Amino acid sequence: MDIDRMKKARPALIRSAVASIIALVALIVASSADAKVLKGEFTTDDLVALVGVVVMLAFGIMSVRSLVNAIKSVTADHSGIARGTPVSFLVAFIGYAILLISSLAALGVNVGGLLLGGAFTGVVIGIAAQQTLGNFFAGVVLILMRPLSVGEHVYVRGGPIGGEYRGVVTEMSLFYVHLMTPKGPVQLPNAGVLASAIGPGARSDDDDDADEPEGDEGPEQGGVPGA
Repeated sequence: MDIDRMKKARPALIRSAVASIIALVALIVASSADAKVLKGEFTTDDLVALVGVVVMLAFGIMSVRSLVNAIKSVTADHSGIARGTPVSFLVAFIGYAILLISSLAALGVNVGGLLLGGAFTGVVIGIAAQQTLGNFFAGVVLILMRPLSVGEHVYVRGGPIGGEYRGVVTEMSLFYVHLMTPKGPVQLPNAGVLASAIGPGARSDDDDDADEPEGDEGPEQGGVPGA
């Protein structure tokens, strides 16, 4: 079984390796161009650096996605559900962070000064992307606390997600929890799931009534004795 999984993951690993090599070469070319894009001058070196960064980002993203797909293929069970979500989540986060930092450094940005002196910018961006960041950090909490896991049949109920959902968790990504419900697949925002009730106790009263056996009629429904 493990050999079969590795065979399925091999194409994705090869794509990731090839894309990583191309991205690394592009990064070396961009870094050696001595770009000064942010200093008010646009030279040939700046153009080379920009092209190199674009190529690096394109193939870098391809490499990260292929590696994540390979991890999911290796960790998939017999039903095809990937159970390596925490690992793939961490790999994706680290990979995209490396791409971002490398891109800024190749363009001549002082990454250290940006991290130390960008508090105001961080606040502005945080306010603008509050919902996106909320889903991201909620996803981190869900993976660490594990109120639900991939392959588990769950009930989720809460106002932030607009009602009640039940189904099998097929994936936990950076921003969404993917459920396969009786009506089809649905993607729930991580922040909404974190703020909702999770578990069999989250079922509505209608579901509880539906679970009760039929045919148990009370005295009022059965008529008056002796009538």
